[in-house]
Amino acid sequence: MWIYSLEPRQFSPKVISNLLVMCSFTEKDKVQQNSDGMTFRNGARILSISFPSGSIQYQTPEPNYGPTNLSQAVPRMSEMPKLAKIFLRTVGLKLSEIERNTNGTPNFDFWEPFAVYYLKNGSVTNIAFRAVVFRRAVDGAEVIGDAGYCQLRFGEHGKISQIDFSWPDLKRYESAVTLKPQAIIQLIREGKAHQGLLPMGFNEIGWQTVKSVTVKQAWPCYFGGDSRLYPFLDLWTTVETSQGYVDIEIDCPIVDEAKL
Repeated sequence: MWIYSLEPRQFSPKVISNLLVMCSFTEKDKVQQNSDGMTFRNGARILSISFPSGSIQYQTPEPNYGPTNLSQAVPRMSEMPKLAKIFLRTVGLKLSEIERNTNGTPNFDFWEPFAVYYLKNGSVTNIAFRAVVFRRAVDGAEVIGDAGYCQLRFGEHGKISQIDFSWPDLKRYESAVTLKPQAIIQLIREGKAHQGLLPMGFNEIGWQTVKSVTVKQAWPCYFGGDSRLYPFLDLWTTVETSQGYVDIEIDCPIVDEAKL
């Protein structure tokens, strides 16, 4: 695997023009521009583009909905994949840069909030927006952290109401030799792996008394730190403890540090 350096993202004039159209801004709305990025403002709506972090932030005021003022024409969930792909084209990303499901399709995570208003004659449900979250993939491995994350919200009449996008450019920094399974097992035994969250009600694990660890699935991943994209191994395990069995995530080094 490779270790990557995180580089400033050079948003092309075409991408910036596309964003202005998508977010309903014009050049007249520009309030700030320097070598680090630019900001557009129209009333309470703000679009910020940062080159060093490769980020796009767009915020709009939240509408004040109620039982007599429901949202109108929010995109259906079936329309969300198309809207997500339109955004990818807008910012110049390819589907191959997106994390994939096990069946090979883009791993778009869709969600929606809702509010229920109770009236004399029944109830009504209001959905203010529908959202999609997706992450970056590098060499087929998911990227954790801020080096490849996006959340989009689409509100009334399909208009985008929020962008939270962080996608710096990458440059190959150093080739890394990966560890053999036996070496990874030894790192876990030496306490050099990181335990994930435990289920509610399950006490802290005393690892000195653990009877067995069964690895059910393993995925190579990348973590985006301050200046590097660094590989690690994500293990889904069943651990036999003195309290019984528990399923937890364990993050373990995958790079042979001695060969860097």
